[in-house]
Amino acid sequence: MQVFSLEKMAEKIHYGKTKDYFGEVLSSYHNENYRSAVVMLWSVAVCDIVYKLQSLIDLYGDASARKILDEVSEIQKNDPKSSSWELKLVEDVCEKTNLLDTSEYENLRYLQKQRHLSAHPVLNKERELHSPNKETVRSLLRNTLDDLLTKPPFYTQHILNELLSDISESKEILNTRRKVKKYVVNRYFSRTTQAVEINIFRSLWKIVFKLENEKCDRNRLINLHVLEVIAKKNKVALPRAIQGDVDFYSNIANSGEPLSYLVFFLSKNSELYPLLNEAAKLKVEHCIVEDEVGKIVGWFVKESLEKHADDIEEWIEGDERPVFTPEQFENILEMSDSDEWQERFCRIVSTYYGTSMNYNQADSRFQVAIPNFIRLFNKNAIRDLAHKIESNSQCHDRRQARHDYAIIKERIDEIFGDGEFNYQDYYWFSRKLGLAD
Repeated sequence: MQVFSLEKMAEKIHYGKTKDYFGEVLSSYHNENYRSAVVMLWSVAVCDIVYKLQSLIDLYGDASARKILDEVSEIQKNDPKSSSWELKLVEDVCEKTNLLDTSEYENLRYLQKQRHLSAHPVLNKERELHSPNKETVRSLLRNTLDDLLTKPPFYTQHILNELLSDISESKEILNTRRKVKKYVVNRYFSRTTQAVEINIFRSLWKIVFKLENEKCDRNRLINLHVLEVIAKKNKVALPRAIQGDVDFYSNIANSGEPLSYLVFFLSKNSELYPLLNEAAKLKVEHCIVEDEVGKIVGWFVKESLEKHADDIEEWIEGDERPVFTPEQFENILEMSDSDEWQERFCRIVSTYYGTSMNYNQADSRFQVAIPNFIRLFNKNAIRDLAHKIESNSQCHDRRQARHDYAIIKERIDEIFGDGEFNYQDYYWFSRKLGLAD
């Protein structure tokens, strides 16, 4: 179990000035000057609140923050020696902003009381000054770090608006999931609380899976990527959040792109699907039956992955003749990491190539289905592929086949021993390889 470190936590303090001031607090703590540590900690907390309020004014023109600071300044002006403004500041921030919740406010109130006892000549019955013990001071340090100092200066709505605007402007650069994750975690989610992230997730859920307008359509993909980042980061908390607000999360689009995106998201987070209400499930199930995306990734409503694989192969062999991309095949492969599913997946891509209707289609389908995944083919999958090639002249008679099949032979040589693969059973395939008379 990882031991909590005040020093490591202090590295996450948002403001540089606050971090420097907190260094003085830590120095007093480590030197066992616990009264001094508590007194200084309260001062650091008050300063940090002021910095956060000023940031809200500078970044967002926040009226509540401006009013609080104006009132504090007026108190200081009228009575420069009074410290009454400090507690009023904390109370106003709790009541009039979303920077502090009730528990965080109570922790700061307790810190203020300990500061009062430590800063004033409060004597006990033995005529000794109040002296907080090490455990109390450590608890005060940790709570103040968690509740205040490491938190960035924003409300959920502020960060949501900034996040949406930022990623929309940067989406040409953030053109992969990996880049999106690295960017938003570093810029936004490295210091956000779970509650803030769940609130952002809730808003994005509606934007991605419900709303249809030009702005939502234009940014739906990158917004989905951010949603995926939050979902992965809050895997345990999300089911509880959805169960507690099931009507909101079940209010999804009836059809179209938003519903397709939801089905794709649920294919990666299947534990969330049972939490939706029956009306939402009906929409999802209809999408899986009728929509191309649903047919590809809608495994989570089927009785088994094997049944889903059967459905995909039946769809490929049917009259619709779907066109797959490498990314779609990757999505199918990622449904399970078992060896059995890997072999089943190889059968799917072999079927896709093996049902080509003409030479041009066979050329195209081979490039999409085989080279990227040939490393996954085991002996059974190779035999299945060779059989499907043998059974379709559009596959084995095309001009490009001689060149293309070299990668299949490389895989055969890699996994079969000498003479173990019987090329004579596959005349047309072996002929293209120059192995048949």
